[in-house]
Amino acid sequence: MSRTLKQQWGLEADPHADEHVMAGSTRLTKTTTVGGHEVGSQQPGLPVYHRRIANPFPLFAIGIGASLLILGLVFVGHRGLTSPHIGLNVGLPLGGIGLLTAMVFAFAEGNTFLCVAAGSLGGLIGGTSLVNLPWTGIQAAYVMEAEGNIPLGTKELYNALAVVFICSFVPVFIIFLASFKTAAPVSSAALFIVIALIVLGVGFKEFPAINLMKTGGALFILVGVTLFYSAASVLLAEEGVKILPVLPLPRGD
Repeated sequence: MSRTLKQQWGLEADPHADEHVMAGSTRLTKTTTVGGHEVGSQQPGLPVYHRRIANPFPLFAIGIGASLLILGLVFVGHRGLTSPHIGLNVGLPLGGIGLLTAMVFAFAEGNTFLCVAAGSLGGLIGGTSLVNLPWTGIQAAYVMEAEGNIPLGTKELYNALAVVFICSFVPVFIIFLASFKTAAPVSSAALFIVIALIVLGVGFKEFPAINLMKTGGALFILVGVTLFYSAASVLLAEEGVKILPVLPLPRGD
């Protein structure tokens, strides 16, 4: 957008000047948000809505990406990591509270897909993180039921986690089906999570199934990288810096 010197000095009409209307005695300035209508068309996979609240999608993508990336690094044994307790640092505040916050604002702006995805994954990540929180007593309960037999209690805990991962596959698979009209990174990340949950469910059932755990961890790492890209592309587009394509999928409408 360029203006001539006369236009800048007010000697000629400025075609780029803000439009004004009068409502009674009040002078209102007409402004246009990205897209210029209810749903912007620049990125149809992840549309921009007219709203007075921030776009919750980058928080959603970063929350899932960071939480699963850390778990993925643990499962593949990066730098000798074996305990998933470090995942609490991100899994509870960002993967749990952060995603539930994104759910609330997605609900407020009328984005059904993002509301359901953020609420479901936030509950799953936050809830699974609670297993490793000592004061919840979840791990201790299994040891107590095994009458202090730690190996037996640990095996029962892993069997329970296998059930959690397999059951979590169902809502995430539904989210995957609903993601076909969003964007390629979002849909592919949902597919990676679906496969990872099945693999890890079997891995915990047959623990220690090292190859299965590493495969699930590698998929979680792919999810983290993919969603970080998606978060960056949308966040930059919100700021008017269009250097990363959103990669929308065909909508057929």
